[in-house]
Amino acid sequence: MTQTVRYTQPTQAELDTIMAEARQLRSDMIAAAFRGLGVRIRGLFAAGKPAHA
Repeated sequence: MTQTVRYTQPTQAELDTIMAEARQLRSDMIAAAFRGLGVRIRGLFAAGKPAHA
């Protein structure tokens, strides 16, 4: 009776796909953080000024 292999090594193409997706997610998170920081900074400088409609 042979042993069933439950977990196999991913192929290089699968690794490349996973890493590309991880890089994109990280990039999106960093961009969102900077957008949020920009909104906060603009809010500080706009304090006391009428908001644009």
